[in-house]
Amino acid sequence: MVLPGGGQKNQGYRQFVEQLQVGEYYKPSAKEGSGVLNTTAAFHRSPCPALNALANHGYLPRDGQNIAKGVLKAAIMNVYNMANDTATTQVSQVPDIFSLDFLSHHNAPEHDASLVHTDAYFGHDPMLVNATLAEDVFTRADADGMINTPAVASVRKDRAVLCETTNPECTFGASEKKKSFLQAALLLVALGEGDAISVEHARSFLVKEQIPSDFVKSVEPVSVARLNATSAELVALAS
Repeated sequence: MVLPGGGQKNQGYRQFVEQLQVGEYYKPSAKEGSGVLNTTAAFHRSPCPALNALANHGYLPRDGQNIAKGVLKAAIMNVYNMANDTATTQVSQVPDIFSLDFLSHHNAPEHDASLVHTDAYFGHDPMLVNATLAEDVFTRADADGMINTPAVASVRKDRAVLCETTNPECTFGASEKKKSFLQAALLLVALGEGDAISVEHARSFLVKEQIPSDFVKSVEPVSVARLNATSAELVALAS
């Protein structure tokens, strides 16, 4: 489905959204959406696949605009079983009302050396996935089709090297490193099975920005302590 264009765009958009139920999936195309800061596109998106997936399924406003902190907190707790301390930490990074493109502020919180996104220096739309980087993640899977903790750590190490060797404005200091390893921990703990994620689920979340139909959220709430422990393990393995 594609939104009508021209002068009927807004009316067509409203009619389109009204037809979708919460949980139904629709990912806007690059013509319909953008992650560029302060974009005027119909759909606002971010560099964060997990949040984009929530919007694509209607757990957040589908247009990615005018999102209240409380709505975001409820969505990540309900869908991904984020513990209250993790959810509180996550929403502390955004204004009381925000749009997803707010997350494209470079280094706050968007950062270089992403798992599947091109560094900001190269001028790509932050919502677009770098297919080469994504496939590099998926090729790290073991014989059972699982991308485990050591594999994710090796990707994180390689992304830092890639940034430092190809991006003349690479910024990957202590703050960016902490964010990147915590995000990698979220991939495993919140979107995966704790110590690994299947290639199928990784592809669904990272590329399609779609919550897999057979996704089962973590039984144990995803706490700050749990994420910090996994992040520390990843850092050690990447050293």
